Amino acid sequence: MGTQPPLHRTVVVVDVAAFGRRHLVPQEEIRRGLYAALESAFEGCGLDWSAAHHEDRGDGVFVLMPPDAPKSRVAGGLRHNLLGELLRYNATRNDDAKFQLRMAITAGEVVHDEHGVVGDEVTLAFRLLDAKPLRDALAGSDALLALIVSDRFYDDVIRPDPAMKPKSFRQVDVDVKEVHGHAWVHVSDAGPPPTANPPPAAPADPGLPPADPGGKRAKPRLATVLLAVPLLFVAVTNGAGAAPPTVPPCPPPVQLNVLVSAEKEVVVRRLALGLERDLRRDNPLGCKELNTLVFTGTSAQAAAEALGGGWQPGDLVKVGAEPHVWLPDTTAEVQAVEKALRHRDDVRLHRRAGVAVSPLVLGASEESVGRIAEPDRDFDWRDVRWPAEVDTSSGVGMLAATGLVLHELGGLDLDAPDVPRELHEITGRMTADRPCAGDVTLIGSEKAVAGTPGCRVLYPRDGALVLDHPFVEVERTNRKSERRQRIMDRFLAHLLSAPAQEEFRREGFRDVAWNVGSQPDVRSGRPKTLQVEPDATAVRAAWEAASRRRVIAVAVDGSADARVFADEVRRLTGPRDELISLPLSAGVVEEGVERGADVVVLASAAPITPIAHGVSGPIRVVAVGLTDGACAPSTALWAAATAHGGLCHEIGGGNGNGAAGGQERALDDIARVAWGRVM
Repeated sequence: MGTQPPLHRTVVVVDVAAFGRRHLVPQEEIRRGLYAALESAFEGCGLDWSAAHHEDRGDGVFVLMPPDAPKSRVAGGLRHNLLGELLRYNATRNDDAKFQLRMAITAGEVVHDEHGVVGDEVTLAFRLLDAKPLRDALAGSDALLALIVSDRFYDDVIRPDPAMKPKSFRQVDVDVKEVHGHAWVHVSDAGPPPTANPPPAAPADPGLPPADPGGKRAKPRLATVLLAVPLLFVAVTNGAGAAPPTVPPCPPPVQLNVLVSAEKEVVVRRLALGLERDLRRDNPLGCKELNTLVFTGTSAQAAAEALGGGWQPGDLVKVGAEPHVWLPDTTAEVQAVEKALRHRDDVRLHRRAGVAVSPLVLGASEESVGRIAEPDRDFDWRDVRWPAEVDTSSGVGMLAATGLVLHELGGLDLDAPDVPRELHEITGRMTADRPCAGDVTLIGSEKAVAGTPGCRVLYPRDGALVLDHPFVEVERTNRKSERRQRIMDRFLAHLLSAPAQEEFRREGFRDVAWNVGSQPDVRSGRPKTLQVEPDATAVRAAWEAASRRRVIAVAVDGSADARVFADEVRRLTGPRDELISLPLSAGVVEEGVERGADVVVLASAAPITPIAHGVSGPIRVVAVGLTDGACAPSTALWAAATAHGGLCHEIGGGNGNGAAGGQERALDDIARVAWGRVM
């Protein structure tokens, strides 16, 4: 093959920090991990690994991107995904096999000939990689990835694009061999340390081409360039005089990221590692076929929102790695994400079988069981007076809130006018006191309640809601992988196997046939269940809104009826809320803003002076007129309410039986404005 015309290429070089200080076995594991991380990172950001020219460097890899590869995707998406792969890899390795990575990116004209590739930007990339500022940036740091780019690459690609976060790069001076100038360094967010006692940075490998300056550099003399060309041919083709590049003996293992609910994390991680061992044992060459990363997000709600949004780049930091498999607590969570994804064609969810079962139950102290449940340990929801706080950001908490809402309201119509008022009353009964002590009860999965000290397990008389723990494949339609699909099929079969189902039972779950383990307080056989599919997004939004602390300001005239109504408003507020009184004056709404009120209630039995509408902050107003015609469109009460997002209610000439309906509607409206979910 003769010399080909030069092509403009993006050059990427990566190098494992302190590689030479490791023993042979961890070196081999790191190399396999490095190649797997690169291949997965390319796939994760939509770049074709097979279309890139890549050469092994023993402790690193030299990559030439295809000419049409977007530079911003290389500098942004590839960097971001590679960091994610390093986090996944290091999370499942012992200290000897964990590693940090240096990365250099340049771009320019590159020539291919019969010896390999050559070009100023290739030389520059290796010089940058070996620059002292880059080594110093990573040495002793918990960060897993440090990137250096040339001055020109920074000016052309990083600086003009806010998505590249140019301010996160710092300019450094580079002085390596013939390269003298500036470059730009970016250090990834800190992660788990690569070793318990990180070794000092290894000295520059004399076998690698020195590596590192950034853009503007002194032009090498002609003689230096002529001498550098044949040396570079040698460097590129045989690793700078070292032994021929080592080829990984096995294909890179498939990376499988498993997003799992907190309750299942321990058992699923154990089972995933067991599958890794089984696949390696069954491989004819003993190759490792699978790397699994099992993780929980900051909450099930945050993970669901990230999935529903298509898992954007920033979600890696906020939630975790982009999952290939999702194991939530309930199908309701999956349905909410499917609804959010209905207008997208790049992400699809595939619901498979459930891997375990957990009914929703009540935990009560021994002393309160007799007051709550019959001898058969069945209870009615109306007897649950002081439940422990429910966190609806988890799948279990969302279903617990659903159980309370369903039985308190007689259904799940969350748009009914009285829902905010009823829900606020329910959430106001929640307590942070220790569950299963005294009259405090705990609503949760059978596994969690049975494992909580002091809790006796009680079952709902009308039937239990069920956590069905579905197995969900997360498909990126433009990143399909037959190898990963085969692994996912094997993973599901592994979770449904008899030994794995026994593991679930030992952890306190029921298996898919509803069999229980050895928990002494758990009812054998299948309890009565409810076939209810709540809207997880709506339940969470309504519960969160109803739980908000609100400051309610009440301004009344001197009439007895207005004072009676103010007492009814006071009964609406919960233990976290605050009620304040304001004078009924023209500036009452502005004073409410200044006092931190969320809602101002105006109640008057006589016409009032006009209320000023121009206020300095957001606030809602509900007006109540205690005489006929008090809420006519020409009145000041009507104008004040409609100008600030509320309604004006006429209760008639007082609070007798004839006005009871109007009073209840007014109280419902106040609750809606204060604690209703935002649509």
